[in-house]
Amino acid sequence: PVLDPGLGAGEQKERLRKLKQSLELQIVWRALLGLTTPERCSRELSALAEACVGAAWILAYTSVAAECGHPEGPPGRWIPAVVIALGKLGGRELTTGSDLDLFVLYEGDGRTDGAVPLDTHVFYDRVVERLGSVLGEITTAGLVFPVDLRLRPGSTGSGFANSLSGFERYYAEWGELWERQALVKARPVWGDPRLARLTLRAIRRVVYGGALPPAGLKEIHQLRQRMEAELGKETPGCFHVKFGRGGLVDVEFVTQALQLCHGAEHPGLRRTNTLAALGAIGKTEFLPAPDVEALDAHYRFLQGV
Repeated sequence: PVLDPGLGAGEQKERLRKLKQSLELQIVWRALLGLTTPERCSRELSALAEACVGAAWILAYTSVAAECGHPEGPPGRWIPAVVIALGKLGGRELTTGSDLDLFVLYEGDGRTDGAVPLDTHVFYDRVVERLGSVLGEITTAGLVFPVDLRLRPGSTGSGFANSLSGFERYYAEWGELWERQALVKARPVWGDPRLARLTLRAIRRVVYGGALPPAGLKEIHQLRQRMEAELGKETPGCFHVKFGRGGLVDVEFVTQALQLCHGAEHPGLRRTNTLAALGAIGKTEFLPAPDVEALDAHYRFLQGV
């Protein structure tokens, strides 16, 4: 077992990599043999990634806590944390080779109970840093999943972990529209259940608490154009399935723009999965039914490419 306490840290990481690769191979082979759909394959890969994040978090947290103690607030109450997924994992749309877009929130301020106490934010910064190593460090057995922390609140100008109150304050005072759009796909994938519920409510307040600004759609369109030019980099005869014109991201941006425009008044649109959100949009009058069907078919086709 990966979490066997009798194993050294290096052996635990190696076992996690080998287990992930074995299970991933089974999932991909079923898809290649036509025994499952691309959507089912993505859901299974996403479930595998969530399990790996959970195992890696336990290894990371345990190792840091052994050095520094556990974070506590008054009166001696443990301060939990939760791991939030965005992007493909957040939407349960993971494919082989996908990064895991993650960020971590903890409940509040406090100190560890070790011999040399640390502030809670320093403790969880170390846990997140070690989490990235457990998942993304390349060893003789490869890696588990590459981890991308750049979508966390404050990005590179902040620590690796944030308090829940700091998260809400950041988006209220400094958060940009593209960051709010990224949260459309955010969902908790590991951590304390109570904090996960509080976090999900906070995310919904940020994403759907107010109407999209008048210039919001134009800003989303401009962002999409920059992505196409800078990341798509298409040439004659060369089409980028994800970032190119008419690619997967176009369907996602149309869907997310409609969610941001109407999700405040229509809770049924608050879906992290693109196809599920399109299905919900199809039950409204915000987009003609033939257009919804065309986007759905186009997205499913590109997923299978």
